Formats: sequence, structure tokens, C-alpha cells
Amino acid sequence: MELEYLLEFGNNMYFFFLAYTILGAGLKFIDDAFDEKIFNKKIAIILGPFFGIFGAYTMLVNPVSATILLAVVLGVLLKGKIDNIAHLITFFSFFMIFILINIVNIMILPLIFLAAAAILDEVGNDVIDYNKSFKKKKRFKYQFAIYFFGRRYMMKVALLYLVILNVIPIYFLIAFILFDESYIIVSLYSKSRKTVASKA
Repeated sequence: MELEYLLEFGNNMYFFFLAYTILGAGLKFIDDAFDEKIFNKKIAIILGPFFGIFGAYTMLVNPVSATILLAVVLGVLLKGKIDNIAHLITFFSFFMIFILINIVNIMILPLIFLAAAAILDEVGNDVIDYNKSFKKKKRFKYQFAIYFFGRRYMMKVALLYLVILNVIPIYFLIAFILFDESYIIVSLYSKSRKTVASKA
């Protein structure tokens, strides 16, 4: 009965808006604590299990949310982006909750479609990050690619397509946009802190 109440409590549009915003910001915080050494690593490690459990709960309450977040996890996992202890703790917490409470109905075909889009986003983002000459080119197609993959739009386009087909509700697209935007906001804050630190 308590489990049913918990699942009912989280299964609404406004919860997903808040949850996806928190998860996006949290993942980037962990990223930059280790990759850029901007934030405190100990805090990132402590927060890891919270984000893992919270992410698992956000999946458990709705099959569409489960499909979207599992696609994100598969995208970063297959691209080897789970590369520090805080990420491993987050992923382990998420995985254990997901296995122990295996009551989620995953949408298989949308999952494959979205996971492929997530992987393409990660590949495209890596290309524009590591190819310095690519960024110097001024032609529209190069600048468009830098913006498109820099903001990881492939999965947003895939979600929009599923909304048009009436496979998923539009508010999950909005929630995912909030996920990405909060990720980007933390990234911008991290870069500003790094710039200030380098000038000090």
C-alpha cells in the first residue's frame, strides 16, 4: 500500500518537471567535480547515491519516464561516460533499486529509438569537442552541427517525433528539455568559475 502511494505521488507532470531539472543539474555537478575539478569531489560522491535513488524513483513512477531515463543511461554507458567514482556510485544505486523493484513497464521500441538518439548525441558531442579545426569553420552546416550536438538535440528531436506520433505526452519532452537546460546552466556556471579561478 505504501509503495502504491509512493508511485502515485510522483506520477504527475509537475513532479517530472522538477525531477528532470534536478537530475540534469546533478549529473553535470558530478561531471565537473571530477572532469573540471570545479566542485567538491566529496560532495559529489555523497550526492551520487541520492541521484541514483531519485533517478530510479523517477523511472518507477511512469513507464514513459523509465524509457526516457533508461535511454539516457544506456547512451552514456555505451559511450563510456560513466568514468568516475561518483558516477559509479550513482549508477550502482540506480541499478540496484531498478533490479530490486522490478515493476517498470519499459516501452521497448521507443527505448531502442531513444537510446540510438542518445548515443548519436554523445558521439556528435565528442566530435565537436575534440576536433578543434571543426570549430574554426564558419560555414553554416558546421556551425549548425556545433550547436545541434553541443546542445544534444538529437534526443530532443527523437522525443518530438514520438510526441507527434502520440506515443508519449508532450510534457515529457518539456521535462527532458528542462533536464538538458539545467545541465547546461550548471556547465555555464562551472565555466565561469573556472575562468575566474584562472584569472586570480
